[in-house]
Amino acid sequence: MQKSEKNYWPHFIVGLVIFAAILGVWTIKAAMDNPVELDNSYMLNYHSVNEDINEILKKQQIFDRNYEISLLSPKISYGKNEIVVLLKDKDGNLIKDGEIKILFTRPDTTKFDKKIEPKYEKNGYKADVILDKEGRWNLIVKAKVGDAEGFKTFKLSTLE
Repeated sequence: MQKSEKNYWPHFIVGLVIFAAILGVWTIKAAMDNPVELDNSYMLNYHSVNEDINEILKKQQIFDRNYEISLLSPKISYGKNEIVVLLKDKDGNLIKDGEIKILFTRPDTTKFDKKIEPKYEKNGYKADVILDKEGRWNLIVKAKVGDAEGFKTFKLSTLE
């Protein structure tokens, strides 16, 4: 009787091909669940930013030379929050006639986005927001004064 040797290489190769196919499907699913179009760094979709990035950056430079955005209330908590944004010129004077838009967003999803247009009150642009999820939040401020348009992102957390 002759002793036959088992060759497991074909099994290994087939298993490797199946594993590669599974990883390919997983990669495509992850890319579909998190499309790049959902990046809201400039409160615009990806395609708009891609087309107009030079104009956006030019307006940002003009804005940075003349104005600054600051957050008077850097602490947030779960539930209701009052947000106060200051828009000042480089001499420290408050700008009362600017346009301010605020976007509260999670770093990992746009599911909980909250867009706010605060109104100017005596000491800054104020708005109330209700945060219905604990954790990290990005507060993106878009300010426009004349032709100058600027963006500033504040990283905040309800856990601090």
